[in-house]
Amino acid sequence: MPSITLPQDVHTRPATPEDAQAICAMQVEHELAAMGISESTPADVLEQWKEEGTDLTRDTLVVTTPEDEIVGFTGVAATQRGVMLDAHTGVRLAYKDQSIVSSLLHFAEERAHALLAAHAETRRLLYAWSFTPDFTHVLEQHGFTVEASDFRMRIVLDTPPPSPRSLEGITIRPFVRGQEERAVYDVIAEAFPDIDGEPYRPYEDWYEGVFVKSSSFEPAMLSVAEADGQVVGTILCRFWPDAADGHIWQVAVRRAWRKRGIALNLLYTAFGEYYRRGIRQVILDVDVTNQTGAQELYLRAGMYVRSQTDYMTRTLE
Repeated sequence: MPSITLPQDVHTRPATPEDAQAICAMQVEHELAAMGISESTPADVLEQWKEEGTDLTRDTLVVTTPEDEIVGFTGVAATQRGVMLDAHTGVRLAYKDQSIVSSLLHFAEERAHALLAAHAETRRLLYAWSFTPDFTHVLEQHGFTVEASDFRMRIVLDTPPPSPRSLEGITIRPFVRGQEERAVYDVIAEAFPDIDGEPYRPYEDWYEGVFVKSSSFEPAMLSVAEADGQVVGTILCRFWPDAADGHIWQVAVRRAWRKRGIALNLLYTAFGEYYRRGIRQVILDVDVTNQTGAQELYLRAGMYVRSQTDYMTRTLE
């Protein structure tokens, strides 16, 4: 256990899967205080650990009261981007003690250095997502810098959403599993570099992240736009049966087929399926600096900006 300094009336131990609900409760507490709403669920915590292969025994830490009530949590995982600070890092509002926060981040940094020593190919970068202005401020105080920001957009489906419009020569349909994974990837790999100018990740990494590791990805809600016998657009959705919100994961249209209403039809298709399943709120994230017209598209579809998420980094020496 790395050496950290904590108040005398708290204890530490590694996290376990059974802690997911209490860890999520801390996130919900902060989001409700900052925004009046939260979409976080315990399944989010478990899914992140699974997707990133987090070693709970070595690379997580919970802070507890003598009665084993969890009042703080952090964790790290080595990824292709660097070392990721667990998105659920935080402290209960009633225990908002700067020494606890500092100790959690100190633990995270020490474990990050250990992961870098074990994975020489990993970038020497500790990165995090902040979902509230308060946590952004905390991370800035500990040497992090905001590199990019996303708007979280939301729509409330009080009534059935509009049906997709008829588009000449274009069909929106479910994708064919086992046959069209590569075609879906090719659309995404062409579209997403237009957002940040960076090459998209390899097919194998995308496939594993979507079809193997993700427990919330809903294959039945993966729709494609077909034209001239080829896949020219796609939408991927996440679905948690016990959650109140659906999550649009990825929307993409090939460059030559944009501005024809395809993306709007894909959104309406997803909204309609969420509505049919009893989901009345749908969210998605879009880069604040996105110049592809995505924000205008989502506004036209009836969504609105609900909050901002900051992507933050700190170089590790």
